Amino acid sequence: MKFFKVEMIFKIGMALCSLIEAVVGMEKDVIVIGGGCAGMVAALEGREEGAEVVILNRGPIGLGTNSALSNATFSGPTMHYAPEKYVEDTLQIGKGINRELLVRLMAKEASLGFSLLRSLDLKLVELSDGYYVKSTRPDLIPGITLVRALAGEIGKVSGIEVLTGLYVTGILKDAEKVYGVRGFDRKGEEVFIYAPAVVLATGGAGAIYLRNDNQKSIMGQGYYLAAKTGLELWDIEFVQFYPLVIAQPGLPSLLLYPPYPQEARLINAAEEDVLEKHGLGDPNKAHVTERDRFSAILFQEGLKGPLCMDYRTVPTSRWKRHPLSLLTRMKFDFQREPFAVSPAAHFFMGGVRIDENGQTSVPGLFACGEVAWGLHGANRKSGNALMECFVFGRIAGRSAAQCALNRRISLPKLKESSKDFSYHSGSSRETLRGLRRRIREIAWTCAGVVRSEKGLREGLAKVAESEIELKGVAPQTVHDKRLKEDLMGAAFVLKAVLTASLSRKESRGSFVREDFPRQDDLNSRINSCLAYNWEEDRLSIRYHPAG
Repeated sequence: MKFFKVEMIFKIGMALCSLIEAVVGMEKDVIVIGGGCAGMVAALEGREEGAEVVILNRGPIGLGTNSALSNATFSGPTMHYAPEKYVEDTLQIGKGINRELLVRLMAKEASLGFSLLRSLDLKLVELSDGYYVKSTRPDLIPGITLVRALAGEIGKVSGIEVLTGLYVTGILKDAEKVYGVRGFDRKGEEVFIYAPAVVLATGGAGAIYLRNDNQKSIMGQGYYLAAKTGLELWDIEFVQFYPLVIAQPGLPSLLLYPPYPQEARLINAAEEDVLEKHGLGDPNKAHVTERDRFSAILFQEGLKGPLCMDYRTVPTSRWKRHPLSLLTRMKFDFQREPFAVSPAAHFFMGGVRIDENGQTSVPGLFACGEVAWGLHGANRKSGNALMECFVFGRIAGRSAAQCALNRRISLPKLKESSKDFSYHSGSSRETLRGLRRRIREIAWTCAGVVRSEKGLREGLAKVAESEIELKGVAPQTVHDKRLKEDLMGAAFVLKAVLTASLSRKESRGSFVREDFPRQDDLNSRINSCLAYNWEEDRLSIRYHPAG
């Protein structure tokens, strides 16, 4: 539904961006790739340190990102939630393979993240383990209120430019450090932007799955860029699936925002109450404390036939209040008809390794938000995604600015612009759309909620075939070129997920192997680390003790 295509909702949000044309050879102190919460926070903090910053985003900052679709919940220590308890809970939910250094850093820095939230004049409501942002309207997704406030703050700050419509295809690096990025603009012209520090804030890869609740463009571009730059991907097999996402034909694949009404019933194809059948009880508790089991149960039930949520006995008065008020804007009578639901890909726990300064192993390259690894372990504590954006966005932005201002570099000779594609005859768009569908189906059936050796091996074979076909597609338009680049990244990330999943012989947190159903703390309390050899087109995996 158009209401939930946030790029269309807030066209006036374009005015919040400093829209500029791509300038060949632009020089800045810090480049931030990504305009979600993590990227915007990094830019603000970088500017606070005195750096000249540019944010690169495909569309208006905030609006086309997963941050806009969030329930705007933040987890972290408060006056009523002790730091040690927060650390304990995060490590427990992560099943002991989190990087404890980052968990403790999060607990220490959370108060500064909350301070930034308050400075945006957002209304915060305290929870037992953090806060949530109250939306300005009951029929508005809270995440939109959040990103609109951040984008508004960006618009007030001189020294932060926003370049939209630029697709980044590579990070420029010499033998010692990064020195900028390359990409192409809306016209297909090749663009180079130079800076001594780059921040990756590109989000995850949920949209590589057939069923997901992400923005459709979130297909792993950051992981792909990182791997092309020589970075390893850690714990990429761990993907969190949200149990209750709308799967009704003709409706957007949007998560059902909690809290869920007590009157709700979840019914399987045999018209059984699924919550009662499996002893899940209250869905509000189950989606927080048993999210992995909840998702796996619903996935298995869905194999037998459609699952439906029934809201017909919910009192009429409740539909005027959030979150049910969000559903009233769709062209479906939720008050009178059950509707299909399904688990769906929600969040990637894995990513690139960073230190306590947000620095990757490549000098001058920083990362924050979902693209970074270490905080979440085998599963993510509810509310930690946005808190991570605010805490590690601040850290990465500050560190990148300090790096840039203290280590000035001599930039290479500016390169001339060139058209990075040419028109071709043929039906590349239809071929690319077919490949997108195929990649998403492979991800869902072979690397989805419940996995097996047979399915993983089949998936690797199928994605290899898709990659060969994809490489042979000649884009006809800039749109096609963007889609091809997206799919190259999606295929790479899917191959990484399948490879790492095949090597982990256990079930842990969000990772479920039906052929290895138990958690193996004796042999498998480890972190996977994938490296890619581009010359040999080969992924290799090694493991490190967790901690």
